[in-house]
Amino acid sequence: MIYSNKRKLCLSGWLKQHCAMEYESPLKLQKFLFLYESFAKVSGEKPDFDHLRGYKRGPVFSNVWGDYTKERLAFDRAAEECYENGKDQIKEDWAQRSSFIVRTLSEKELSELTHKMNLWKAKEKRILSGEYQVELDEKDFDHSDKKLIKMLEKMYPMEMVSDSTVYSLNNYNFVFRKEVAERLTATHMDALFALSESEELHNPVFVELDEEGRLIID
Repeated sequence: MIYSNKRKLCLSGWLKQHCAMEYESPLKLQKFLFLYESFAKVSGEKPDFDHLRGYKRGPVFSNVWGDYTKERLAFDRAAEECYENGKDQIKEDWAQRSSFIVRTLSEKELSELTHKMNLWKAKEKRILSGEYQVELDEKDFDHSDKKLIKMLEKMYPMEMVSDSTVYSLNNYNFVFRKEVAERLTATHMDALFALSESEELHNPVFVELDEEGRLIID
């Protein structure tokens, strides 16, 4: 039996369809769902924080976690079917921005991001003490949380999100404009791979090409 509601199933189906690699990570699926609901919250629309619990690695929708980890095949089918029948219920901008963030940050970085939010920090002591299934309360989503989510909106405008290609190498996520990505050569990729092994970078890593075709790392 699947306990996730239609909203979470449709969103999970969206991620499965558009970002299959991220869907295969239970943590990234959870962060995608949480970010989507956070964008809903700051946009003035009603979010769905039902069954949101505090885990050591951040907020988790416990019903989705249970379905995904214990009834995976049934969850996959339900998510695909719900998305196919409910595409029009999804806010594409929120979904695309949320997926871009989970694609370009590592699991550790995503956990650190959500740990900054008062919604999780308000129950931090109980969570870190080992208490199980600590319920998170929407009323703890305060001004600082809204400010953080608004900052993410400014950092990742839709113009950039829709015009970006992401390559992952050694836990680093390199972001290119689509026009630049089409000009990359095997030599460029070799250079990026070497860079990912030798440098301490911070995700996401934005990359451009200069007039002579050399890589510019931001």
